[in-house]
Amino acid sequence: MATQPHLILGMLTTACLLAACGGDDPAPPVPQIATVFSTSADGWQGAYADYHAETEPRDVVWEPRALPAPLSGQAYYTGGTNRSDDLFIYNKKKFSGYAPARQYKLSFEIEIATNQSSGCVGVGGAPGESVYVVAGAAPTEPKTVLTGGEYVVNLERGNQATPGAASQVLGNVANAVKDCGPQQYQTKTLKSTAPLTAASNANGEIWVFFGIDSGFEAKSAVFYKSIKVAVEAAHLD
Repeated sequence: MATQPHLILGMLTTACLLAACGGDDPAPPVPQIATVFSTSADGWQGAYADYHAETEPRDVVWEPRALPAPLSGQAYYTGGTNRSDDLFIYNKKKFSGYAPARQYKLSFEIEIATNQSSGCVGVGGAPGESVYVVAGAAPTEPKTVLTGGEYVVNLERGNQATPGAASQVLGNVANAVKDCGPQQYQTKTLKSTAPLTAASNANGEIWVFFGIDSGFEAKSAVFYKSIKVAVEAAHLD
């Protein structure tokens, strides 16, 4: 017996509902970024920039270390002497799993441990308030390159208190001890006040970087306890 037209329509409608009628599949979750530096550097690579050949620092270090008292546990220690009045010590890592060539919004949260008191005076700038914590992202690897006799990062990242197209200034390393009081280690959490827009590359990868940008002409150091980056796809207008 021939199938009635209304039965065919009903079967097609049911099939469309089951298969979403060829509609778009739900978007996969956007990979989030988080590292707790309690056991290792977790693949983050260190570098430094903003110096000339004659002012290159000789003591830059990146390594897991035990946190000083009164804190406990381990964190990722970074430090070096600023001989150029403008030393940027940074860390970078590549993350994948994003849609190719897509805009994303990134919000950073970095927890540090620092013993730099607030309100101190130093050479070239304060040892706390003039050492800025910077974070950023780009589709290409951040690298230190020689340009016009100066070693700089190959991205538009701004400088010290001024952000760039590829970066944000989250704050500084001064802790809650006021009036240049006794140095003691405290934790401090620094966050984005608004998301940073960055693009993935053709392979669906995003490079993230963070570090300290110093205007204090002496040694600066900080312990990184963790970094979290909330990532969401930017809506296209």
